[in-house]
This record gives sequence, C-alpha cells and structure tokens, in this order.
Amino acid sequence: MSTATIRLMQPENLAEVTRLAEKESWNYSQDVIKALFEYSPEGSFIAELQGKVIGVAMGFNMSEEEAFGGMWIVCKQHRGLGIGTRLRQKVEEYIGDRNLGIFSVAERVVPNKRLGFTVESWKVRHVSGTIATEKIKLSEDCIVSAFPSQGVQFDALIQYDTKIHSIERERFLRVWVEGKSTTTLVAMSKADEIVGYGVIRRDSNNTTLLGPLYGETSAIIKTLLVSLMGKTTFGETVDMWVPVGSEILQELLTENKNTLKVHAEFTRMFYYHDVKAPRKKIFSIASGAVAHHC
Repeated sequence: MSTATIRLMQPENLAEVTRLAEKESWNYSQDVIKALFEYSPEGSFIAELQGKVIGVAMGFNMSEEEAFGGMWIVCKQHRGLGIGTRLRQKVEEYIGDRNLGIFSVAERVVPNKRLGFTVESWKVRHVSGTIATEKIKLSEDCIVSAFPSQGVQFDALIQYDTKIHSIERERFLRVWVEGKSTTTLVAMSKADEIVGYGVIRRDSNNTTLLGPLYGETSAIIKTLLVSLMGKTTFGETVDMWVPVGSEILQELLTENKNTLKVHAEFTRMFYYHDVKAPRKKIFSIASGAVAHHC
C-alpha cells in the first residue's frame, strides 16, 4: 500500500495535473482540465507523494440520480500500489448511489464490467483533421447567429440543451461555452425557436475542439458545422467526438479521406441503466475529456 495522500484538487495543482495527463498520453489540455475542475471542484481528487502529483480522478454529479466520471490516471511507476483504487473510492463517496457513467477504451470494457459498469451503451469515435466545407450541401432550414445574441440568452440555450441531454447542466455549460477562446453559434427556426447549437473552442495546446454540436435535422447540423468551421483558419485541424453510426460523419470521411481520420473508439458504460439520448440530433459531444457530457 502506497503512503500517497489523497485529497481534493486545488487550482494551483492544474499545471501539474496537466503534465501528468500529457505524460500518460491523455490528450487533455490545461484549459479543458481547468474547465472540468471549475465544473466539479468538490469531485476532483489527486494523489500526492512527497509533494508531487502522481494520480488524479474526477467525478461529476449531474443530478440526484446521475453522475459521470472523467479522468482516472495514476503514473506508471506508482501503479499496482492501490492508489487508483483509493482515488476511485473518493469519487464513489462523492457520487453516492447515483448511476455512474463513463466512456471506456475498448481494452477496458471487460475490466470495467468487473468494476460495476454493467450496462454498455452507444460508442463514439475520436476524429481529427481538416474538412473541406465547400463539399457539404446545405439547405435553408435555419438562421445561424452568434451566442449570446438578442432573443437567445442563456436560459433559452439551457432549455434546448436539456431537451437533448435529458439532464439539466447549466453549471457545465457556463464553464464550457463562455471561455475567451470559445465561439458558440445557435440555429434558429423561422418561428424564432432554437433548433440547434454548436461550440468550437481553442485550448492551450492550440487544439481546436468542435462540440457539442446538436441539431433537429441533418440539414441544421450541416449548416452549423459549416458556420463553425468558418470560424477557423484555412487548413486548421479540428478534434471531434462523434457517435458511431453518424451518417454525416461517414459523408465527411468519404469526402475528406486524405485529411480526416478516425483515431479511436470509446464505449459509453453505466452502473445501473443507460441514459438515453437522441443520437440522430447529436453530431458531436463536448469532448472525450468531458466524457460525462453529450
């Protein structure tokens, strides 16, 4: 058993947690880790040994019934000493009896079942590269405007997001959509109703993340996608986390086969029951780093 101390993460730990994530090949920028921490400081734990951060685990209580897990990392030289188990216990104490969900890499699906994640749900793919938007056919199903704008304030965005996600997540969205390097676009119907929205943000690693991106129809999703890509520079690489089975993704991969690649696939898993989501209305989730969110 290691003598490492397990305690709540503090703002001054963010840089060291980021270095640990990078060292262990978790592609999390400090900006994303900061957003996660600000969303759930009471569910963010570190393992510390001789003043050095050697492990981290994060949990996020979404409602009285639902919770999701984020990072769970222990540096290689300190594995097998029970540190990961102690970190996980802290997260479990924080979430209580809630239905915990995660996104799991393929090789962890079976071990995660032994840890209590008995329900397998849908999968997402990590996709990155450049997109030739001129090849995307658009129709005039909506009007896209920047958020916030007249008639589209935060309460309205929350209401639409909750329709998709099924769980109200105001605290997360305030952190995710209001960053200095973030652009949020909202799609409005001719009746002035929100019919989709999308977010694009640049993190401290100079990575451009595209998501979440939701829309009531494929045409609306495509319009938002083209509008969001218009906020990037020519040839800029974007990162996306897209549900498996997305017809729009397949179309993009076909049209951009030399510049857009699938890197990995992850399975959504839960303790007790699946949390349903209208996948046809979801083009991309916030990020694999924010795996507890659509």
